[in-house]
Amino acid sequence: MKIRPGTLSALAAAVVLTGCSIGNPTSSEVSLQYGSGPFDSRKFVECETERDVSDVNDDHYYYPSGQRDFSFGDGDKMDSAALTSTTQDSQEIKVTGTVKFTLNTDCTPFTDPTGKAWPGGKLQMFHELIAYKYDAAPTDGGEQMKEGWSALLRNYVGAALDRATDNEALKYPWQKLYTDAPSKAQWERDVLAQLPKVLKNLTMGVDLMTINSVLLQKPGIQPDLMEGLTSKQAAQLRSEAAEVDKEAAANFPGGIPGYQAYQQQQAVNEAIKSGKVQVLPVPQGSPVIVSPTR
Repeated sequence: MKIRPGTLSALAAAVVLTGCSIGNPTSSEVSLQYGSGPFDSRKFVECETERDVSDVNDDHYYYPSGQRDFSFGDGDKMDSAALTSTTQDSQEIKVTGTVKFTLNTDCTPFTDPTGKAWPGGKLQMFHELIAYKYDAAPTDGGEQMKEGWSALLRNYVGAALDRATDNEALKYPWQKLYTDAPSKAQWERDVLAQLPKVLKNLTMGVDLMTINSVLLQKPGIQPDLMEGLTSKQAAQLRSEAAEVDKEAAANFPGGIPGYQAYQQQQAVNEAIKSGKVQVLPVPQGSPVIVSPTR
């Protein structure tokens, strides 16, 4: 049986395609290619930022190259539950907010502090020492990160953030963080400054993630502190009102007796307007008589 040249070429192309895997990262991804199969030892091949055809048995792991969020607080859509910290005056506060970070996708070969060489750079180190153990990366381009990614972020970004917020909250009494905007802003800046250092301690001193910003919401406080704060504010308002009354009385014509008589008349007028008292008809020239309504 004769095979036409065009048919032979098509068959050859089909054989080639079925014997290949394709690395196809999107514009916001970087992929790592690893050789695998019955005749290959499993080893790093290269970083990929564009479409690449490789051996059918090779694996590809995809990581985000842009900025990502780590949100912590109340609600199902958060990456982590709210954190807790202790203030200078031994009060527990609830900490919520967002950390913006970027995964270090640098593939430039380097040697880590232990002397191990990484031909695929810091991204290869991140993948092999951390992410692979969590099964965090998808093996096809354009897909969502796998469930292990969330656990990874909690155990690295979340753990470092918990330590940083704890350390910095100890510098402030709770009321400063709750009611004083400059103190709260400084606490936020302090956490931002410390977080990268704490995170690097978890990654062998190598900056595998870059912290871009930290946004901390107004801390949550214990109910008894809220009640005490409300009572204190109410007492302060009463004190300020009393000072105003005292100053007004001193300057009122007739002095304090004249001011008291004026206040009493004002109270009667307000009571009449609100319907709390009733004005009784009396002969002309007689004093006005009022009685409470029932």
